[in-house]
Amino acid sequence: MSVLASARRSSANFTTARPAMLAFVAAAIGGMAASAHATVTNGSFEVPPVGGSFATFIGGSTVINGWTVVGDRVTVISSSYVESGITFNSQDGGQWLDLTGPSSNQASNGVSQNVATTIGQLYRLSFYVGSASNNTSILASTVDLSIGGGGRVSFTNPTAPRTTMDWQLFTADFTATNTLTNITFFNGSTPNNNLSGLDNVTLQLIPTPGAAALLGLCGLLAARRRRA
Repeated sequence: MSVLASARRSSANFTTARPAMLAFVAAAIGGMAASAHATVTNGSFEVPPVGGSFATFIGGSTVINGWTVVGDRVTVISSSYVESGITFNSQDGGQWLDLTGPSSNQASNGVSQNVATTIGQLYRLSFYVGSASNNTSILASTVDLSIGGGGRVSFTNPTAPRTTMDWQLFTADFTATNTLTNITFFNGSTPNNNLSGLDNVTLQLIPTPGAAALLGLCGLLAARRRRA
């Protein structure tokens, strides 16, 4: 009788401990996600609003919320802006960024932002490159990306419809080596192409194997609890 009673007490203690363990695992995962959380500010270039046309910002400007203009100049363009029969629609929201800048098109033109990151954590940067056609040739937009001060990598959208912008999604994965990681987009289009469209820049955490293992353990304990 005493052995059975002892077993029952042990079973009860284990049942009580499982919710606490689940809470601990959930808290650990939540803490890891919070510490590695990263956000791109104003990734769709909605602030400041430019009305129904466009606005140009010169090198050194910080008026585009979250971004610093590098090089000569860049242009924020409204999704409702129309020129030469092309509606320059955005991929997300009501505005997008042309890295060439009007009558500039220098390779040094771009925008830069520092994002908070966790050293050793893997991240995925996603963004859209927009191109268009002027009815005589396709303006195959190229955007160059530098992460953490590294070399420039080119991303080209080679296609375009005749009356609207075409947007293509690209991604770049990186492991953070600092608590602040610099992300800089440059104009990578050819000198005769005054279009280098950029929109909907986002950054997301890629879970590490350790976090994935904790999630699996949490699910296993939850399943056992339901069966019990």
